[in-house]
Amino acid sequence: MIRIDLASVLAMPSIKGPQAALAGLSALAIPTAILSLDHALPAGACCTTYFPFVLISAVLLRPALASAIAVGSTGLADALFMGPRDQLFESPMDRFGDTASLFSAALIIGGVYLFRRVLAETKRQASTSPSGIIFSLEKDDALASWNGSGGPVRLGPHEEVERMMQDFLGQLEVGRRLNRR
Repeated sequence: MIRIDLASVLAMPSIKGPQAALAGLSALAIPTAILSLDHALPAGACCTTYFPFVLISAVLLRPALASAIAVGSTGLADALFMGPRDQLFESPMDRFGDTASLFSAALIIGGVYLFRRVLAETKRQASTSPSGIIFSLEKDDALASWNGSGGPVRLGPHEEVERMMQDFLGQLEVGRRLNRR
């Protein structure tokens, strides 16, 4: 059985460059080829056939490219499989179908984007210390910041702060030994 961890897939960076172009063209070509096999499909099948490919595009590609694929798939579905061939928006039903298709694709892409943002924020919060203190170095100065604070606070030259922290840790150890007796 193949097991896919959705959180890991969504945490991966988006495909870029020629691979993104190939993925985008595939997301348009594959469902178009599937629909071309059988012209006796029910009315809604032409738009919904593209939805899994919009979802895959939203997961693998940047939102702008996934949106372009959604618009392209809606145009292809209307031009090739709704009403007379090579005509767009030929009836109110086609306009409604195109609008519903674009709205559904926007929900798919927006949902993936939102899930990615929540996942990234959760991962960022998990990487900070339990107390919320974050230590960092900048130009030989030790800095400390807290979640929700404006910016980092300069603690001093990192060598001095390091000596002070070692002294502090030494005092803690002496206190622990004295408390054991």
